[in-house]
Amino acid sequence: MIKKRIIKWKKQIFCIFAGFFLCFLAAYSEKRDLLSRGYVERNGYGESVRTYELMVEGLDEEPVPCAVEIEPLQYSEEEAQAVFDRLFMELPSLILGENPALDQVRTDLNLITLFEGTGMRALWQSRDPRVLDSYGRIGEDEIPPEGLAAELEVILTDGIRSREGCLDIRILPPVRSRQEELAAEFKEKVRQADLSVPCDRQVLLPSEYRGSALQYRRAGGRDYLFLPLLGILAAVMLRGQEKAEKERLQKKRKQLLQLDYADIVYQLMVYTGAGLTAARSWEQIVSNYEKNRKTGAPRPAYEEMALTLNQIRCGMPEGEAVSEFGRRCKLQSYMKLGSLLEQNRKTGTKNLNQLLEQEMMSAWEEQKHTARRMGEEARTRLLAPLFLMLLVVMVIIMVPAMTAMSN
Repeated sequence: MIKKRIIKWKKQIFCIFAGFFLCFLAAYSEKRDLLSRGYVERNGYGESVRTYELMVEGLDEEPVPCAVEIEPLQYSEEEAQAVFDRLFMELPSLILGENPALDQVRTDLNLITLFEGTGMRALWQSRDPRVLDSYGRIGEDEIPPEGLAAELEVILTDGIRSREGCLDIRILPPVRSRQEELAAEFKEKVRQADLSVPCDRQVLLPSEYRGSALQYRRAGGRDYLFLPLLGILAAVMLRGQEKAEKERLQKKRKQLLQLDYADIVYQLMVYTGAGLTAARSWEQIVSNYEKNRKTGAPRPAYEEMALTLNQIRCGMPEGEAVSEFGRRCKLQSYMKLGSLLEQNRKTGTKNLNQLLEQEMMSAWEEQKHTARRMGEEARTRLLAPLFLMLLVVMVIIMVPAMTAMSN
């Protein structure tokens, strides 16, 4: 019995034991913590003040909560001087950036202001800011082949102690590619042409260079080459839109045909039941439709019936016209109706009214399904604006709240 209960409650028992085990581990870790022995630990060199939230027992009858702040670790005099020595030895290689050495500087230097892990900071000052500024950026555009000399003063400090130094730098002209060299020479020619006619509104660009004729165009000025691609894309999208519109119209036509079928069968049943022939009933339905057409939109089923009536009046055999009517409607129900009318015309079926009544009941059921399906599609289309409205409401609510929190 006990074994069965253990098996039944094994998950719960495991959770209880796990809770006790984790509690034991936490208590053991707390005992090994420095705080349990009366110590707190500082942050490293150059880091921020460290705050401890403590519960102090012994100050009063109840434990007293207290927040204490401990300053970060600081160097002794000997340690600070040793770090200064090491950093001054490493500085020339730390600030090189993409340059091979300080006497071969062709690109901007990487002047470090904070040395990670040491707490030391560097303050830089250039003695020749025209050549090299205090951020390590080269200022001269035209540098002679022999280069230009510059000096950088640096002060290393840990916040308490500091040491000054100076680095000698030689700035050399950048290594240029053939295109950059040609561009520089051409730029000089344009500058000379510009200075030669300062009063003219237009400046004549060089027509040849080293015996080669020159032609000009704006940089990035051939974006028009993408216009044919945009035209092709627009044509494809337009074709797709036309196809989608055609499918939409066909779908709408099919829905209207399905919705009108039950009404057409009902009218045929009423007129034939009143003693009219199928052909005379057809003509009466078309006549009623044409009278009421001015007050409503065209209905595909009745338009096809009118076309069939015109074909019969123009000499087309009635059976062929009715069969073609079913094929044009492209729905099984209309093809079935055409077959019923053709059978009635050929054999004189006396129970046509009964067959039309059965067909009408079936048509009403199909019409209900069609209307239900159209309603479901309408609800689905309404989801998009509903979600959009929900998004707008969320933005209206959240933006002021987030603004208030940030302030």
